[in-house]
Amino acid sequence: MRRYYAKLWLKFAGEDLEASRTLLKRGLIRLATYHLQQAAEKSLKALLILQGSEIPRTHDIERLMNLLNAFYSIPRDLWDAVNLTEYAFTTRYPDDYVPVSEEEYEEAYEIAVRVYEWAKGIVGGQP
Repeated sequence: MRRYYAKLWLKFAGEDLEASRTLLKRGLIRLATYHLQQAAEKSLKALLILQGSEIPRTHDIERLMNLLNAFYSIPRDLWDAVNLTEYAFTTRYPDDYVPVSEEEYEEAYEIAVRVYEWAKGIVGGQP
């Protein structure tokens, strides 16, 4: 049951990645970047679910990765994902908004995809 639930979280993460690219094509870079953070967050939470861990209500990628560090050897390049945390806030509300360049978006996209693919490799395919 845990594996099924973890796969479901990964399905949602994959949809966030897809939504991000669709939004970018429509010129909605702010929303597109927000969905990248969500994809990474949900991918990491899928791994916590797989381990039977409680899922914290947080958008903090570093916190999630530190929790996962007890179960997995996290590849060094995935730690770049901690930089995605800011997009959970700076792209969500007008008071916190910080514009995102196309270069920043593409870097965030590459990171989110790496996190998603790593998690998918552990959890398996879609439910």
